[in-house]
Amino acid sequence: MGPPSSAVRGSDIPSLELLTPFVGRGADLERIGVLFRERRLITLWGPAGIGKTRLAVEYASRFAGESLFVDLSSARCLGTVCETVASALDVVLPGGRESDQAPVRLGRVLAARGPILLVLDNFERIAHLAVETVGRWLREAPEVRFLLGSRERLRLRGEGILELGPLSLPADAAFAASEAVQLFLLKARAEDDAFELTDENAPRIAELVQKLEGIPLAIELAAVRLPLLGVDGLISRLGKRLDVLCGGFRDAEPRQATLRTALEWSWDLLTEEDQRALVECSLFPGAFSFSSAEAVLSAKDVLSRLESLRGKSLLRVLGTGKLGLFECVRELLDEHYAQIDPELHAEARHTAHFLTLALGRHEQSPDEPLDAELRDNVVAALKRELGRLERSPSGEHRPRAGPAPERAVRALLAIEPALARRGPADLLLELLERALHLAPDLPPALGAPLFAARGRAAQVRGHVDEARSRFDQGIELAEASGLFAIQAAIVTDLGVLHHEQRELSEARACYDLAMSRLAGQGDRRAEGRLLANLGALLHDLRQYEAARERYQDALRVLGDAGVVRLQGIVQVNLGVLEQEQGDLGTALVHYEFGLRLLERAGDRRLEAIALGNLGTLQHERSQLASARGYHERALLALRTTGDVRSETLARGRLAMVLAALGDLTTSRGLLAEAELAVTSGGDALAAAFVDLAWGAAELCAAEALEANEPQEARALLQRVRQRMERAHRASAPGGPSPAELSDDVRIGLRILSAALGRLSAEAAEELSADALVIAPSAGCYRPPGGEWEDLRQHPVLRRILFALVEQRRARPGVGLSLEEIQRAAWPGERIRTDAAANRIYVAVSKLRRRGLRDFLRSQDDGYALDPNLEVQRFDGATPGANPTEGAS
Repeated sequence: MGPPSSAVRGSDIPSLELLTPFVGRGADLERIGVLFRERRLITLWGPAGIGKTRLAVEYASRFAGESLFVDLSSARCLGTVCETVASALDVVLPGGRESDQAPVRLGRVLAARGPILLVLDNFERIAHLAVETVGRWLREAPEVRFLLGSRERLRLRGEGILELGPLSLPADAAFAASEAVQLFLLKARAEDDAFELTDENAPRIAELVQKLEGIPLAIELAAVRLPLLGVDGLISRLGKRLDVLCGGFRDAEPRQATLRTALEWSWDLLTEEDQRALVECSLFPGAFSFSSAEAVLSAKDVLSRLESLRGKSLLRVLGTGKLGLFECVRELLDEHYAQIDPELHAEARHTAHFLTLALGRHEQSPDEPLDAELRDNVVAALKRELGRLERSPSGEHRPRAGPAPERAVRALLAIEPALARRGPADLLLELLERALHLAPDLPPALGAPLFAARGRAAQVRGHVDEARSRFDQGIELAEASGLFAIQAAIVTDLGVLHHEQRELSEARACYDLAMSRLAGQGDRRAEGRLLANLGALLHDLRQYEAARERYQDALRVLGDAGVVRLQGIVQVNLGVLEQEQGDLGTALVHYEFGLRLLERAGDRRLEAIALGNLGTLQHERSQLASARGYHERALLALRTTGDVRSETLARGRLAMVLAALGDLTTSRGLLAEAELAVTSGGDALAAAFVDLAWGAAELCAAEALEANEPQEARALLQRVRQRMERAHRASAPGGPSPAELSDDVRIGLRILSAALGRLSAEAAEELSADALVIAPSAGCYRPPGGEWEDLRQHPVLRRILFALVEQRRARPGVGLSLEEIQRAAWPGERIRTDAAANRIYVAVSKLRRRGLRDFLRSQDDGYALDPNLEVQRFDGATPGANPTEGAS
């Protein structure tokens, strides 16, 4: 728009407003110009502190013509409006301000001034006089343009409206491009010239301006407090923002000196009916619809009240058909609530409405995600109702108002899946803990599922013992009460916990018991869930074909039952299975389909897990940029779910990709965080994966050192190989190794193997022709004097050979018994002794035919490798095999 025009009457433009740079609002300035091409009356409409005055002044300062600024904040009647405008025009009204002809005479004066811009600020107090003032002057002064600043629309014909919203926030724009951030930095440096933006405080500044909702006045007042409180101190005190955001400039208008006075100005302009309606709207924690308002507000004409409050900028649009409040307005209303509704009638209506709504919604569509409005309002109602029940002494008659404890617990169980899927996890834990205090008074049909819900919450957070205890409580209560369907559901939960801890026999026993309890119940959802978990169990037992069949059975049953979320889980599991067997293209199809289903189901935690699977797939395909994107999205989503284990794995996966991309510093930082989590959590399999992920960082360092410091590079490579060997080593004699129990560990090994192959392919020429050469986890081997053999599609042979190699390394000359070989080859599987001996004989015969006839010897009760046989480890790419395409 160019620099200020020389025709501007500077004495009429508030010079204080122009003392500081104008931040943002470029699109709004352009929009005013566009509107003025079609209209002569533009109202800058918005709530207190949103920046209407500053925008109007900026536009006037750039206007190519004469402009006048009139502050009407002190005007209360037609006479004072005319007097204030006349003073700005430097004219005297004949007959004084009370003359009926004052508006007419002002219209003539304005007409005589020609094409000027008249800025009328703070028009909300006299909006009811718009027809007699601005409406008349528009007709009588056809060359004058009017720019108004008001918290309320004038609703005149020909009025152009520009609603001012918050400044752009970091979530809507890049950090540096955020108008809210720019304003905060400008004002912060004005208060403390030593204040600097750093990588460390940038996220906290982003959080601060988000919590300040991009309101310019709130941001400016926060900056005033910055030298004393700092960014973290400001954030921690925003629960009482009206007390914190005060102490502005002495030369500010009194109504803008603090956020509280700015809001009180708007409150005082409301009628009693509007005040009551606005206070009742504060019961909605976020966005709310008209139908919700009808159920809660006491007004006879709810639509009119909402339109009135919206017109006064006290309600804002938060999506199609949704209204809401700024948090600063909500805080002011909390202070007025007791005076407006001392008997808490609106609270009772809100609680009853949303708890009933949650129950009905869950009964009709238990697997469909809850929309944010319903979820947030049910949580608010639950907190209120649980608090009411907690305040009632034990044994005392419950208050008649509001639902009974049973209704509150039913509503909590109805939204528990939604909170578990989308978070925040801490909120779910709080509600479950409070509800559990009511458990002795609850019927078993509610108490048992409540124990199970608490168990699931503990399981997600890695509290295994507590989860087991809660599941046992729920199972015992359900069984004692003959609630076999509920018992089956909780037994399945316990089976999943055993499975997660790789207690596979116990998991199978739970699934079998649950299936027996479901017999004849006709619960297709529960049946499909069990089939899916049985498939996952067979998957971890490396019985891939049987696992695939169970997964397909589960998909058919779940498809019939319409359970989208569980179908998504099964699709992702099928993707893992196909990835392990080397069919990366089919794995990609399953992952993408599963992710779409989980997004539809609204399960943020499982969406994140699916994104992580896609990331590892892309890593195996050497699509590192894509892998990084998936892992970053997964980690961001997991931070609100409370799933400590999945978040730890996500950090390790992202660290591996970043190491491959050469970003060693960030990779190591993520690994340090992941290592801290597994150290405190006691998850052995997650710890094994994080250990491997450190290997990726060491590979990156080795590659950088290879040219100039080859000895140090070789030492790092040896450390990587040791990590890979640890992943294949059983934690107990004869037991399964982390690589055999965890697909995450197996995928980590494949990625490291591929990377080692790229670094050390030349080393294949240095291998002894007379040695038995073993690739990682015995996926491939080369017998003395022979060619490479690939066992990646033969897991039993691979496990037996690996166990024999490990035994020879630990105890040369001492073989493995048939029982030890059975446990290594078929971990967790129950086999008769004679059948196991026959299977082992067949497997050993196959290994002997593959070049090991002279080196694999029978002993009294088992087999051993020749103690004189040299065994060499090789981590490079084996000839004729693509390490990223094979299955371990």
